[in-house]
Amino acid sequence: MRERINRLAKGIIDSEVPKIKVTPTGIGDVVKSGGAIRRELVVTSENNLHIKGLVYSSNYRVKLMSGAFGGTYNHIVYEINTGYLEDGDIIKGAFYLVTNGGEREVPYSFRVELSTSGKALSDLKTAEDFAKVAENDMDTALRLFEYRDFIEAPFMKDLHVRAVYDGLKGRPDRRKELEEFLTGLGVKKPVTLSAEPEEVTFIDIDSVAEDTILVRRNVWGYVSLEVTADSDFIEIPKRMIDENDFDGDECTIIFRLHPARMHQGRNFGMISITGIEEQFKIPVSATLNSQGGISAEDSYTKEALARFTHLRLDEEEGSYETALLYNRMLQAIGEMEQMKGDLIGIKLLRADIYLKAGSTNQAAALLDQCKDQVQAERQEKLEPYCYYQYLRLKLQPDEYRKESLIRLLRKYSEENPTMYGLFFLLLKLDKRLLENPVAMITILKHQYDMGCRSPFLYSEGCRVYNSAPELLRTVEGIDLQILTYGAKRELVNKKLALAAAWVTLANKRLRHLHYRLMVNLYRKHPEKEILEAICSILIRSERRDEEAFTWYEKGIKAGISLTRLYEYYLYSLPKNHGSVLPREVLLYFSYGGNELDRQSKSILYRNVLEYLDRTGSLYQEYERAIEKFATEQLFQSQINSNLAVIYDHMLYRDVIDVPMAKVLPSILRSYRVECSNPKMKYVIVRYEEKLDEEAFLLEEGVAYVPLFSENRILLFQDSYGNRYTNTPYVKTQVMNKPELEKRCFELYSDHSMLRLQACSQVMKRGIADVEEVKILEDTLEDPGIHPLYQRLLLSRIIEFYQKQTAAEGVEDGGSYLVKLDKRVLTKEERLSICETLIHNSYMEEAFDMIREFGCEGIRTKRLLKLCTKMILKNLFDQDSLLLLLSYKVFEENTYDSIVLDYLCEHYNGLSDQMYRVLLQGITEHVETYDLEERLVAQMMFSGCTDTIDKVFDLYMSRKNPADNIMKAYFTIKSTEYFMKDQTPDDKVFSYLEGAVNSTTQIDRIPTIYLLALTKYYSELKSLTEDQQRLCHDTVSLLLESGLVFPYYKVLSRYMPMPEDIMDKAMIQYSAERDSRIELQIRILPDEEEFHIEDMHRMYQGVFVKQKILFEGEIMEYRISEQEGESWVLKQEGSVSCDTVTSSSSPNSRFSCLNEMGLCLSIKDEEGLKKRMQEYLKKNAAAEQLFLLM
Repeated sequence: MRERINRLAKGIIDSEVPKIKVTPTGIGDVVKSGGAIRRELVVTSENNLHIKGLVYSSNYRVKLMSGAFGGTYNHIVYEINTGYLEDGDIIKGAFYLVTNGGEREVPYSFRVELSTSGKALSDLKTAEDFAKVAENDMDTALRLFEYRDFIEAPFMKDLHVRAVYDGLKGRPDRRKELEEFLTGLGVKKPVTLSAEPEEVTFIDIDSVAEDTILVRRNVWGYVSLEVTADSDFIEIPKRMIDENDFDGDECTIIFRLHPARMHQGRNFGMISITGIEEQFKIPVSATLNSQGGISAEDSYTKEALARFTHLRLDEEEGSYETALLYNRMLQAIGEMEQMKGDLIGIKLLRADIYLKAGSTNQAAALLDQCKDQVQAERQEKLEPYCYYQYLRLKLQPDEYRKESLIRLLRKYSEENPTMYGLFFLLLKLDKRLLENPVAMITILKHQYDMGCRSPFLYSEGCRVYNSAPELLRTVEGIDLQILTYGAKRELVNKKLALAAAWVTLANKRLRHLHYRLMVNLYRKHPEKEILEAICSILIRSERRDEEAFTWYEKGIKAGISLTRLYEYYLYSLPKNHGSVLPREVLLYFSYGGNELDRQSKSILYRNVLEYLDRTGSLYQEYERAIEKFATEQLFQSQINSNLAVIYDHMLYRDVIDVPMAKVLPSILRSYRVECSNPKMKYVIVRYEEKLDEEAFLLEEGVAYVPLFSENRILLFQDSYGNRYTNTPYVKTQVMNKPELEKRCFELYSDHSMLRLQACSQVMKRGIADVEEVKILEDTLEDPGIHPLYQRLLLSRIIEFYQKQTAAEGVEDGGSYLVKLDKRVLTKEERLSICETLIHNSYMEEAFDMIREFGCEGIRTKRLLKLCTKMILKNLFDQDSLLLLLSYKVFEENTYDSIVLDYLCEHYNGLSDQMYRVLLQGITEHVETYDLEERLVAQMMFSGCTDTIDKVFDLYMSRKNPADNIMKAYFTIKSTEYFMKDQTPDDKVFSYLEGAVNSTTQIDRIPTIYLLALTKYYSELKSLTEDQQRLCHDTVSLLLESGLVFPYYKVLSRYMPMPEDIMDKAMIQYSAERDSRIELQIRILPDEEEFHIEDMHRMYQGVFVKQKILFEGEIMEYRISEQEGESWVLKQEGSVSCDTVTSSSSPNSRFSCLNEMGLCLSIKDEEGLKKRMQEYLKKNAAAEQLFLLM
């Protein structure tokens, strides 16, 4: 700008200025909310001339990266701040460009919108809207649900909705999370399933069979099922089922049965379909019968043989009357014969029973029938052969044959140790074995080691141990089997049972079989030693169930002295035990009990408190221990049903102190939460008002959870981290002591949950006084409060303080409003706070709010007050934001003298804007500082000079003008007058005359001054002598410079003018310096067609054409200017000789020629001759003159 003014001051005219093109000329755009977006404005020069300029923005939200630019192609980068604006807000304003090619105003309007996802989210006004999206397009709903800004959806501003969302987010299964979100809000029914058929049966399957199970759901939504089978012959092609596998509300699960993987007969399996809540078990049975299978007759035969074996055992053990047993055994043998016919083995069994029953004849007949076949198959079937010989010996006793048979049986047994039937025949024949119990036990153990598991073996062993119980050394292997068998069949006598108990107590390695053995023995022999063994096994196995408790209780009643018996009695005490503990137990623990765990102590102490007399000595023994235990558990925040009883008995209002008041509320607010779903491992508690959550472990489906606020949600979490909103549960309050809770809050009001509870009560009924608003303020400072609840609290606090401000005589609440975190507020709340702060003279704080959040919506009167106070506070120092706000109130005509003074000192913008400020400043009589000079300089720089005369007059009259400004101004006015025929005020010519007169070097005066002054003289009716002298000097200097213009002929009245000028007709045309023009002329009457001739650029954009015309000639002309690709006619007219010669010198050669032509036309020969002679003399003199020169 300074460079341009200096050039003008020197008279240098930039006849060519840049042609400015701004792209775009107006901006209407959509911007995303919550950030800073950069755009650019392009300013180019259409004529390739260098542009220089400044640019301003009228809205502080649109910030220019640089306020100055230069070049032929300029990118003006600006940044739009959309922070804290909402969907639909408009940022309006304009860019003001002040350049050396003129001034431009580029209006802009930016509409704030949410992002693409945000726009979709903005349509979700209610949870039902989101549920509809999920029902129509689950994938879209899931994408929206996973967006980071999903919480910006309108319906997510609800505290309850947000609490459910926060409790579910971040879970492993996002689809399940979405399902739980919708069902938890109650906008969607939970999915329930059914499966059919209830069972599947296949008969005579001979190839791979395929079938289906139909699963139905009641409503659309998430499904996750695992399909398994517990049998190898069942194949499940697809094991995992989800909602995509459903066609509508039905899903078909395919399964296949493979006969190659089945055994013969009936095969059983189970298909399990397992979901989160449901589990369907579908039994599958398939019958496979092939040639290699077990036939029905074989099956019946096996059943009959098994029955026969049991009857035989009963007979040998003497359990029943023999005659009855014999009849039943013969009946079983008959059934076998029906199925298998007369087999040798069956006949031998029948013969044996006949012998036992005394029917020798029938036995002998059967043996005779078998003799030949047995003898023939002797080598292949040793057992039937030996059995036959044994029966013959019983029928016909013979000692020699007996000894021979014994030797034979021993031989065959040694050779064939797995033929266990030979061993049992040997036992029946050789009674000598029974005489040595030690040897007998050894033989039995050998048979057991060889693999024999016959009940006859165990029966024989039991008989041996009954006779010699001292031989029992262990309860493992065959000994355990013998005792178990004997106990089950009640064969064990008392001595053996006691021996087994002693051995068991000494055994280091005990199993459940030992426990079952002792229990069976105790039923037969309820001895103290056996009971001690049972209790010992249970204690060493750490059994704490109700079954174990019954034995511990029996042990205590029996007076058993066993280590840790009393402890395990407490450990296993049933939950529903509703009577006083045995006195022995109470006495035992009154002397100790420190080794008990917390649960057992709570059970013990609860029983003492509930059933013992407080005045009794035994109670006194426990009292201090209970108090200590209660205090320890209280400060560890422990609670259960037993502890609740202890606390109820031990806690009183007067014993509560501050440390206890910090922890006791969680105890007083505890609930017992019971969940029957075994998959659930944790219960999660979230409060709508808080950010964090608490997780409580479910132990055997039970957790004790402190619940304070009514605005809570309970979620359940499985072992995989998935959470559920609709899991059934039962909630029971453990304690109810409101007076203790009140006392805690009195002593410790900083307890976050009690304070939150008090805060909720205040919110419900409204803030009554400063004390109650303090509760809200303290709650607000809690870092764990949810932002949505913070906003709700803030809105109530703001509302309270605004009412205070409006009330007369009430201390303002601005001091609190200043401290608030304004970022969490809504736009309306921020606006209200800002106005309240201005009203209460917290100007700096309000100004900082505007700087961060904007001034949209603030009333103009409030802004005026803010601007005025801030201007004074800053001592009129320039601040860009304050300047914009000041001009804003000025535009709305609500300014005062301080704002106007500030604008006059600092404001820069378009020339007409600055002009309005100047005029108003003068009208209001405020100091305008250098505004006049700044404005004049800007007008000169930009070329926007519509009001420059008025501004310059004010500048001249009110300030001490700078010399270069004055010179530049008069250069502009001279240019406008000379080149554009814009007549200026007379003071301009007075200045020009003074400038020329005051210099001794007129050639240093700017040419435009001389041209304007001489043109001015040509328009005056007369000139003074000084003006004539001045005119002579200036024209002479111009002529020396080769500058010739038509108005010179008028000046010939005051000074001699060269004939070359006076003898020619002249045409003048003004255009731009770089304009291309075309001159077309024709000379009438001789020429009919126009022809093109050159027109000389005389000065800047002023073109002059000189042409000699004779008497009677008329020159018609057309001047066209090129615009783009075409020529446009700009000026046309005509000049004639008469016009030209009317003021020409009569003594010029051109005059002689014209008079000669006139004489010819009137046939004046004398006059013609005289003029010809005169012309020759003048011509000869001119030639001689030019020769000398």
